[in-house]
Amino acid sequence: MKRIAISTLTALSLPVWTAGCADTGHILEIDYDAGRLVIDDEWRSIRFDSSIDHERGILYVRDDEEPEGIMAFSLETGEWVRTYMVPTGDGPQELPGGIHGLSAASDGRLYVTGAQKVIEFGPQGQHLSTWVPRVPPREGAVCELDGQPAVPALGGVVRRGDDGEDEAIGPVVTGDYDPDTWAQDGAIVEWQLWKSKIACTPHAAFVVAEYGTDLVSSEYDEESDSVTVYYRASNRKGRLLIPEALAVGQAATVGPYAATDGRGNLVLVGVASVRLVGLWGGFKVTGAVVDPASGCHAVIRNPKSNLFERKFMGIYRDSAVVANEHYEDDGRGTVRFFNYAHQVGLYPLRRISGKPCTGMLPSVG
Repeated sequence: MKRIAISTLTALSLPVWTAGCADTGHILEIDYDAGRLVIDDEWRSIRFDSSIDHERGILYVRDDEEPEGIMAFSLETGEWVRTYMVPTGDGPQELPGGIHGLSAASDGRLYVTGAQKVIEFGPQGQHLSTWVPRVPPREGAVCELDGQPAVPALGGVVRRGDDGEDEAIGPVVTGDYDPDTWAQDGAIVEWQLWKSKIACTPHAAFVVAEYGTDLVSSEYDEESDSVTVYYRASNRKGRLLIPEALAVGQAATVGPYAATDGRGNLVLVGVASVRLVGLWGGFKVTGAVVDPASGCHAVIRNPKSNLFERKFMGIYRDSAVVANEHYEDDGRGTVRFFNYAHQVGLYPLRRISGKPCTGMLPSVG
């Protein structure tokens, strides 16, 4: 398969930039004895794919009540706001293979994505646009970069340009995607792209490849406990270290999910499922908040290990958003966990050790 670069920008050959040090940060603990439940409904079956609109205080989730939709809830009241319907199919407002991911965008917009297609909704739930980037499939990774949707690609990020054409950021290797040819020629690359995660601030994209691999070289990399950063204005690339306390546990998974806190910081959400064997990790360290400018970070942890029912989903204001997974205890020592939640809560964070990062989580004491 012939692969061509579609970027109109020239990638700068700059040294890899690493912000800060993995040990420069502090430890925060989620206080489950305080806080409050936002959603508490025994009929809810909330999955753990989610996105937070920090401007409007909206939590977007997938719920089994509507398998072909995204449900929006207020993070202040827990009230259902609306459901965005995305049927499975080949139509312009449909997704072949169904919903794979979602991401809140500015001005109340929402991106819902399949393996390739990205559908954009307006603040009232109206369909605005459909975009099919010329990159191999991915498991729903999408974010808003400078007002437009962007997705990870081999060697960089592809953004929908303001003129509607694909714009590559970084030394992107891509072209007209042929699933059969790519599967024969680049199975490893396809897997890495499939499992990659992305988050964006207005001018930078943060890509997390499958843990243990390098999304550029397509080779196993024991040093890949970092986030690759792509800057649109300069077209340069840098790296942010994943805090060591989080990276240790995530080495047994596909790596942390990426989000933001609405203040320009990167939020890393730990994956609880151990890859291949399908076991739950019960990791004590469940996430981190990282300042991209300095590398200063806050590690977020549970008060103890093996809290299997607690799933950290992100940061809203200065609180942890946590889904409480449904479980049943038969009273004879057997506890059965289910892969959905009927409760979502906001829980305060308290500082355990270390010096706070300037401007990060300002009300945490």
